[in-house]
Amino acid sequence: MATKGLKAWTERLRKQDLPVLGDVIAELNKITGSDDADVNQLAEVILRDPQLTSHVLRISNSVQYNYGKTQINTVSRAIVLIGLKGVRAICISLLVMDALLGEHPKEQLLKLIARGFHAATQARLLVQKIDEKASEEVFIAALLFHLGEMSFWSLDDEQYNDPVLFSEDAKARKQAMDSVLGTSFKAITRELARHWKLGDTLEEALRNQAPVSDKVKAVITGERLSRAALYGWTSPQVKKVLKEVVAYTSMDAEAALAMVRDGADQAAQVALNYGVSEACPLIPSSTKIVDATQRKPISKILKGDPSVQLSILRELSTASEDRLDVNTIFQMVLEGMHRGIGLERVAIAFIDKRKLKAKYVLGEGTEHWRSRFLFDIGPYSENIFTQAVSQGSNHWFDQNAVATNTHLFNDEIKRIVGKFPAFISVLQLDERKVGLFYADRWTFGGQLDQEQFESFKHFAGQAQLCLTRQPKKH
Repeated sequence: MATKGLKAWTERLRKQDLPVLGDVIAELNKITGSDDADVNQLAEVILRDPQLTSHVLRISNSVQYNYGKTQINTVSRAIVLIGLKGVRAICISLLVMDALLGEHPKEQLLKLIARGFHAATQARLLVQKIDEKASEEVFIAALLFHLGEMSFWSLDDEQYNDPVLFSEDAKARKQAMDSVLGTSFKAITRELARHWKLGDTLEEALRNQAPVSDKVKAVITGERLSRAALYGWTSPQVKKVLKEVVAYTSMDAEAALAMVRDGADQAAQVALNYGVSEACPLIPSSTKIVDATQRKPISKILKGDPSVQLSILRELSTASEDRLDVNTIFQMVLEGMHRGIGLERVAIAFIDKRKLKAKYVLGEGTEHWRSRFLFDIGPYSENIFTQAVSQGSNHWFDQNAVATNTHLFNDEIKRIVGKFPAFISVLQLDERKVGLFYADRWTFGGQLDQEQFESFKHFAGQAQLCLTRQPKKH
């Protein structure tokens, strides 16, 4: 028998599909809602679940929370650092995501979760300008703003898979909800939020009745940003929501745009920290314009091909004999890194006086690098490129290095390249450093591994060898 109506759907999702979740959330609410709440009580609840413990520590050590950069190894210290309500928000977010995702999450669910992390990150950045203490409450409200719809798409029930339910046409979508559900996704979210006591901010945001608090404004604006960004950062949709950001923060338009773009970059890392790597490529980075109607499914993530690596390396080994010019060599190396190793974004940049400028680039989203990848590497600059050039050789800025060396990712680098784990290899001619290779995997949070690094070094080394074998110009 088909489920129909608000009460029926709420009961089904609450009791049948998310059974243990409600009990744990109730316990977390009881502990953190008490005036004499105890750190050890909350730590005890978390430590019952090894996976929850691992994720809480990972998030506690992320750049969003660990400003002191001192490694946090216990849940108790994490609670002291972040606060009871902050850790409660983290736990509820983790538990909900774990309950929803399962082994084979549907694409529509992943899209909603990606939007949730994007909205939550943007909302937190916004409210921090007004009331930093409200950041975690706002984060969870924005993350779970579409909880009812997320829960629906977590169901393994084909009879409800009506594509009109995620139509861009609001009228058609409403009709489909009435027909299939007998209620609305927002109504289901409201009931789940009330039952699990997910916070007044979420309930108020779902009502969205004037007048609204600053916290609710942040949630609503963050949610709108997450939708508008899918049309591209220069789209009319983004420009419209940006006016709300300016009004809320009193920032000028340029600074507000820089903040929300940085928020998009942070959102992918936040999703990764929460263990939802599948959502990362669906969050529109500030370095990429996403067409909402043509977003690539996760299965199309670029993968390495050892046979491509081998064939290109063989060609490079005979480059001098074949009299290949240096520009052809560099393009071959980039293709080897891109197609062979599976590094989505690669570039070679040359040093001209005290500037580093990209000459060749490969990968989706790198089109603007040809004109904008231009960085100061003079003696008064400090960034990932100045560090690499001063030391020479090969560098791997891994997840930890990115998190602990925030000063190396200035606003310009974050705006143009982003803030991702990356490989850099410096090119040298005689005693002079002439340029460098840059490569990253910005999808899935930019995860890189040792095998990729060794392959990257091999290609860069081959380019270096070819460069030294080039005939000297007189």
